[in-house]
Amino acid sequence: MGTRPCKQRRARLTAGALLALQISLIAPASHAAAADAPRSSTAATTSVRASVPVSAIRPAGARTTVTGTYDADVLATARSPHRQATAPRTETATRAGTKTETKTKTKTETKTKAGAEAGTTSRTEAAATSSHPIQPIRIGHVQATQQLRKAGLRWKSSGGCTNRGVRTCTSLEAVRAATVADVITLKQRSGCPVVVTGGTEVGHAPGRYSHHRGYKLDIKPNDCINRYITGEHVLDGIRGDGAPLYRDSGTVYARESDHWDILFR
Repeated sequence: MGTRPCKQRRARLTAGALLALQISLIAPASHAAAADAPRSSTAATTSVRASVPVSAIRPAGARTTVTGTYDADVLATARSPHRQATAPRTETATRAGTKTETKTKTKTETKTKAGAEAGTTSRTEAAATSSHPIQPIRIGHVQATQQLRKAGLRWKSSGGCTNRGVRTCTSLEAVRAATVADVITLKQRSGCPVVVTGGTEVGHAPGRYSHHRGYKLDIKPNDCINRYITGEHVLDGIRGDGAPLYRDSGTVYARESDHWDILFR
């Protein structure tokens, strides 16, 4: 009977010791679990936030804030999407402007070069013309007299000859074809008889527009041709030898004592 209370007390002490031991073991584990719990929670939260798009968790209308270290162009593009969209257009416009400017310069240079070449050609042609003037077409005596006779004109020589080297002859050798055509026109317009009495033979005054060079002819005066020349042409002064001058464009009529001295130009 005396041993039963001792056994009960011993059992209680043993149970208390076991309980104290259990408590001492559970307490550190609880503290460790409590310390690890925020970390796990934070990691889980971070993982969830990383997997969920920012737009899904950002409130509507919230302003985007760019943080961290960025290149200046990247940061500017991130802040201004419109700039990113318009940048290619600006570059395209710049390239187009450059191409247009290049084409304009090319055309201008081409035109300038063409103008310079044309000017050079013109100056060259002018120089060639002044250095080598166009020579008039000249015909022989026989051909000239045939044309006069066919048009109703006659020719007469006081010496009865056609030798160009004899002053008393009437020669049309090397006369300008235009001079023969002009005297025929005079016959046709006036309707008067025309007789050629002087041509390219020697004995006439020299000069650029002279008998010898085929620019002048002498014709025999008559009432019809006298009226026509003085009535249809303007009196244009008196020549040095006293002969009255009548002018019609390039044609000059000089009334000498026994013939009309006519310059056809």
